[in-house]
Amino acid sequence: MSVATIVRSLGGNVMIGNRSCPAETWRARAGPVVAATLLLLALTLQCFDLQAELLFRSATQIDGQRHWSALKKYAEQSDTDYLRGLADGTQVAAEEVQVFLHGYITPADVYGAKVMESLLRKGRQKIAGGIVSFASNGGEVDAAMELGRILRKLGVSAVVAEGDLCLSSCVFAFMGGDRRTVSGKIGIHRPYFASTREVPDRRLHYRHLQKKLQEFIDELDFPPSLYEAVMAVPPESVSILTGSDLKRFYLEGMSPSTEDEADAASARGLGISLVEYLQRKAAGRGAVADGSAKQKAGDTASANPAIGRVVDQE
Repeated sequence: MSVATIVRSLGGNVMIGNRSCPAETWRARAGPVVAATLLLLALTLQCFDLQAELLFRSATQIDGQRHWSALKKYAEQSDTDYLRGLADGTQVAAEEVQVFLHGYITPADVYGAKVMESLLRKGRQKIAGGIVSFASNGGEVDAAMELGRILRKLGVSAVVAEGDLCLSSCVFAFMGGDRRTVSGKIGIHRPYFASTREVPDRRLHYRHLQKKLQEFIDELDFPPSLYEAVMAVPPESVSILTGSDLKRFYLEGMSPSTEDEADAASARGLGISLVEYLQRKAAGRGAVADGSAKQKAGDTASANPAIGRVVDQE
């Protein structure tokens, strides 16, 4: 049984966090980022003008210089029809795009992610730097987990840019990134059923949700301690993770299986054994995957100084 099925029986959504405000609003109101202020924002701000959206913008060359288009939505058919219309076999160069997940997460984002996946696999698009940028204070858990699974299949990197927040269920979508870079803030708390209806076996339903979360965290190769940390924070609170927390939960960098695969590929590319590659890596002479992920994030931020406030450009 899916979390969505359980939700329907309870007459509401499984939620973490409230609807999100544009990143500029977060910065303007938050000032210095402290846990108490972030908690107040996460629990009280209701900005319904920014809905759940997986957004992209395309690169075009004008007078030999790269320019980015206005924002488009993967879930909006009119924004992608020009790409889908090439399904007749016409060969065209892949369109370079920047991708953002901003706002309150809903199943519409899952639909948008599937459209994006199709365009990427058909060679209609390529993501600049292989990076998806996140700025959201939560949404529906089932949708966030499905987003995470789709992103993991695509092998993209995930970034929370400086000044941006990825709170609550946004973290589950962010976990889908093969490589993860956090310059902003990550915040967690346990999910809850939004409905107050009295239904039989509500506790059983919640335990099923807990099991689904555990399975998701294990499936994406994160430690059980991350699940324990999420469940330890009551839904009326938000725990902002420290840099050491991010490393400990694998939210910064790569999960062990991904890093092992990357190390093996780098060793093959250099024509050396894995042991020798790890020795070079430890000495700072090898190609370090974490460093390349951070470099990718830096390259994207430099090419796109509007990351984190891209919603203001519509």
